[in-house]
Amino acid sequence: MSGPRNAKSMLALLARRWAPRVVAVLCVVLIGAVLWQVPRAIDGSAGSASGTTSATPARSSTPAALQSTADPTASPTSVAASPSPTRSQTSLASPTARPKQTDHPWQQDPVLAKAKLDGRVTIDASGRVVILTDAPPVPEYPATAALDTRWTGLIQEPPRTGKDDKGTVYTDYNYSLFCGAGAAAVVLYYWPAARSAVTTKSGTFVEPVNLGPNRYARTYWNAQGPGGYGRGMIAYLAEVEWPTPDQGLSWWSRPGLMNWNASPPSTNVENLVDGINWESSGHSQLNHFYVIVRASQLTTAALRDHVHADIGMGVPIVIAARTSDGTNALPYWNVKPTRSAVNHFVTVVGYDDNAGTYAVMDTCGTTCNDRNVRAGLRNIGQAALFSLIGAESDDDGIMW
Repeated sequence: MSGPRNAKSMLALLARRWAPRVVAVLCVVLIGAVLWQVPRAIDGSAGSASGTTSATPARSSTPAALQSTADPTASPTSVAASPSPTRSQTSLASPTARPKQTDHPWQQDPVLAKAKLDGRVTIDASGRVVILTDAPPVPEYPATAALDTRWTGLIQEPPRTGKDDKGTVYTDYNYSLFCGAGAAAVVLYYWPAARSAVTTKSGTFVEPVNLGPNRYARTYWNAQGPGGYGRGMIAYLAEVEWPTPDQGLSWWSRPGLMNWNASPPSTNVENLVDGINWESSGHSQLNHFYVIVRASQLTTAALRDHVHADIGMGVPIVIAARTSDGTNALPYWNVKPTRSAVNHFVTVVGYDDNAGTYAVMDTCGTTCNDRNVRAGLRNIGQAALFSLIGAESDDDGIMW
């Protein structure tokens, strides 16, 4: 009986001596295992079965929600103070804007300008512009020629005050400045792709920007009426016209031939020639037929040649002129000092070299010119018109 009791005593003695050491060893092993797993969990390698090195770049230990770069101009507390967008704020976010086309200055097509000077631009029987490879023989133009003006002779700009074609009373001083649109309407009548618009367009029109009292009106205009023809087209050209390739460019920032950023609004010759080419081509191109020759680059002989060429093809020429130069004046305008006169657009629709005159169409209504009379078709001396082109203050010249 003494043997077993001694064995039990011995086991108890060993347990008392080794138990703390065993517990300590187990604790060390457990702590080591934990410390070995922690770095693997942080760098994302834990749980990888392949043992291969991940191609994911090292990540910041900063939580993703806090990794945005703060505005360097903001105060130290501005980032923390900015609330997160609510559900309603997120749902009302603005849609992505359409990318704007690259801005660029207006530039005339040198190829078209050269072809016109060479006499290689022609118009076929269907009204299609054809650019020839070689210049044809120089034509002999008749001494007298004129376009049919039975319809265009009645084109009139709306007056700045009165009643529109639905009887609504209005006042809008911008309407006295629609000579560019009026000249364009005359020109476009002679182009098959645009004639229908000139002779049928009607509707309600309003400026794209409110310039204040008596400079903003919503009016209705027909294509034909006792007050004048083509008023629907004139209002459209002045307030709506905007060739697709020119939209979004800095020099044509709003619809309409009018430059609404000018004070008072006016028509830039670059916008006018683009609008005429766009409409006469059936909305297909800006370099269709008309090109600009600046007044400073024009001679009396060149003016006559260009008039001969375009009238010979059945289309008018647009003229930018001063209404008076102190000696001469446009038809329906008074002779006065150049400084007191204004810049104006008219069209040449015929010529008589024997008499030395051009037939000029002016679309000013009764509240436009300084005689307060209804304008229309009249002759002017060729030398006088050339002088008035040179007196125009912007060197706009002609469009032929």
